[in-house]
Amino acid sequence: MTRGTFEDTQVTETAPLGTDIKRFEDNNATISAYLSGQVQLVGTGDFVALAIASRNPPVKPEPKYVLHESACHVGLNLDQPRLMAKVNGVLTGLKKRGELNKVVQKWLKTPLPAKLAAQET
Repeated sequence: MTRGTFEDTQVTETAPLGTDIKRFEDNNATISAYLSGQVQLVGTGDFVALAIASRNPPVKPEPKYVLHESACHVGLNLDQPRLMAKVNGVLTGLKKRGELNKVVQKWLKTPLPAKLAAQET
């Protein structure tokens, strides 16, 4: 995994004693190690795993263990209350119509976390 990342912290805290954790300096080095077979498993975020899968279909990573589920957030400047209201309205409408998960899968190529998808009604 990439040194100093959230994944590094979580695996370090939860891995069984004696687990051999290889750390790389950046995501590119981590991905290269995985693609070259230098490591069999990779600890990374789902967007990095999706990028690996889309660019290297024969070496498609499979999720084995979820370290943490977190929601995605939309970042806006603080002085944009009308834009925030519009974004919130669109997201609320998608959620009420049960379409948010479909939109998330289309654009982020991953489903909503189970807890959020269950709330979509």
